[in-house]
Formats: sequence, C-alpha cells, structure tokens
Amino acid sequence: MKTRETILVTGAAGWLGRLVSLHLQNAGYRVLGMDRTAITHKFNDTWIGDLGSFHSPPSDLCIKLKYVRTVIHCAGYAHRSIESPAEVSKLERINVDGTKVLVEACKKFGVQRIVYVSTIAGYDWGTINGGPCDEESRLHYTTAYARTKLDGERLVRESSLDWRAVRLATVFGEGDHANFSKLAKALKARRFIVPGSGDARKSVVPAALAAEILARLAIEDFPKHRLINGALSDSPTLRNICDSFSTTCGFKIAPSIPLAVMRSGALFGGVISRIWPSFPLTNVILSKLVTATVVDNRRLRETFPDLHMPTFVEALRSAVEYYKSV
Repeated sequence: MKTRETILVTGAAGWLGRLVSLHLQNAGYRVLGMDRTAITHKFNDTWIGDLGSFHSPPSDLCIKLKYVRTVIHCAGYAHRSIESPAEVSKLERINVDGTKVLVEACKKFGVQRIVYVSTIAGYDWGTINGGPCDEESRLHYTTAYARTKLDGERLVRESSLDWRAVRLATVFGEGDHANFSKLAKALKARRFIVPGSGDARKSVVPAALAAEILARLAIEDFPKHRLINGALSDSPTLRNICDSFSTTCGFKIAPSIPLAVMRSGALFGGVISRIWPSFPLTNVILSKLVTATVVDNRRLRETFPDLHMPTFVEALRSAVEYYKSV
C-alpha cells in the first residue's frame, strides 16, 4: 500500500480508534474517521453516523468509500456488567447489524481489505485448565457481548474481502475507562479485595500496542496470519496486577479474603443485586476474578517478529499518572 492512501477507521472518536488513527497518520496515511458521535481528533475526512441504524449502506458514506481501499473496524459496543434486554438489543444493533452494513458497503464499493477488532471473551475458559487458548480453541459465549462481537467477526471472515481480525485481550493504558480504570479506582479507595490467593492469570494488552498491531495488520499485504490474539507475552495473576498498581501508583496493598468466604458473600450479593444492580460482589463478578483468561500470542509474534513487546509492569508504568488521577 502506498503512503497517502486513505484508510477508513470506524469508532474513530473512541479510545482505541483515535490511537489507531494517530498511528496511521504518523506513518503517512490519510485517515477517514467514522463515528456515531462528534469527532474532535483532526482527520483528513470524517463521517458521522450509526451504521447499526441503517438497513443498507448510506449514500453519503458510499461516496467517501470510493477513495478507500482498507477499513479498520474499531467501532463496537463494549461489554456491560448487567446485560438487560435493552443492552442486548444495543449490542446486537451495533456489533452485528453495524458490521453487516459495513461489510456490504465494502463489497459494493470496492473496498478490498477489512481489519476487525474482536475479543478473547468468547473462548471457553472452562475447558483449558488454566492453559492458554490459541486461535483454534473452542468458543463458548457466556455473554451477549462476546456473542455479538464474535458474530461480527464471523461476518467479516465469511465475506469475500481480504479480511484480518485481532482478538484483543483486556486493554489498558492512558484513556482507559473500563476494567483497569475501575480496578484502579477501587484500589485507590481501598475497596478491592483479592479473592483467595489471586492466582488466576489474565492476558492483557496496552492500548498503544493494540493500536500498532491493528495499524500494521491493515497495511501488511501478506501477513503470516489473518486471525491473531492480541496480548502481551506475560500474563500476570490478579494478585500481580493489584500489587503492580500498588507499587507504581502508591496505592495500599489490596487485602485477601479466603475464597470460601468470598463465595458466601457472592451468594448474598446475588440477592442484593436484584435491588442494587451495581452491587460489587456477585457470583458472576467473582467468577471473572478467579477464572484464568490466558491466550497464546504465538501467531502475533510470528506475524510481527520485530514488534516490541513490553512486560505488563513496563506498560503500566507508562500510564501511572493517568491511573493515579482516575
């Protein structure tokens, strides 16, 4: 691909979409930014709209697609702790219907390549005994979020386009408003308790690295692999993660409580959550904390052997001031 070629980035106003766009622009590519909300980052061109609200590609977007060869589909609706019928409907509309319209538009107007932001949330963690999942591992949907994101991935993979997909691990870093940000707030306020020994390992990826992987996969004509797990090589335990936050950010060390006690509390919390949906301890939440979610990143390393892969602690240090301020 030649520099100055236009690449469309969906979800361009979002955390990851902005980082991907910046990486591409710094590399000399033109970026068409698409989002359903206002875009403040300076793009070469923009389109504002919600693809999930259309039954077919909108005409004003199609005009812009005539100058695009590659799409990086970062747009999506993230997981929710409580998946109400309204939330599930929104996940379906944005993650599946929106992807379907985008794929249709690409095929209709000659866009050749699409890179899809997927998730590791769909792996069947219960069958691996703590070992890593690779890209051929069994999928098992326990949430509507995982199902809709993997349904979107399937639409891309079954298209006739030159497709690529990155199943991202838990993303963290400056700009984070999700899992690690919530953890940092809880640790800062001394409201987080580690269940048992906290030995469940978690695959993670810094946002800057995730953006670089997506951008490089978009401009690589013949990547070694089309479907890859996006994660660091080291998978810290929950206790490692909490202690690293304490060391780098100056938070107090999170206490531990025996797992049996936490399970009893989670049962009680399940009852309370019917009245107080945001109650912090339920069986669902506890299961996420004590389940290992580790992926094999061999394909990533084979596809980009020169990719700088920091350790978790090194990556966390670069976002210390951000997490201290959340």
